Amino acid sequence: MTTRSEQALGALAGLALADSIPVALRQMNVIKRLPDVGWRGFDANRVTTSPEAYPWGVPDGIPATALYLTELGLLALRRRRKAKWIDVALGACVAGGAVAAGYYAVQMAFVEKRACIYCLSAIAINFAMVPLAWRALRGRR
Repeated sequence: MTTRSEQALGALAGLALADSIPVALRQMNVIKRLPDVGWRGFDANRVTTSPEAYPWGVPDGIPATALYLTELGLLALRRRRKAKWIDVALGACVAGGAVAAGYYAVQMAFVEKRACIYCLSAIAINFAMVPLAWRALRGRR
């Protein structure tokens, strides 16, 4: 049986996946420009192609996409079978995503001094996933 927390967690992971794919495609030069908001201080193309977006030389959109796919896979696996390692892995993925989101929020605010609408939505989603994962892993709705 799937709880409301698990359903919401899956929906957010799917939304984050949809958000990360265009960023990864831009970082790999598959697409030349990301659609952006016309607000002052926002520049998704500059932020997603900045040196801060390539930790260890890898575009951050690729591990982000892998993270969300892993979370979705773990949620699907968790529906079929209850195992401690699945819960630990899911908790680690969600926690890791939140830590990375905090790091990138600081990078945008203090290093880039520009915002990325895709990054801000991913940050919000990753933070929103934490209490949902906590509830789901604790067996609450």
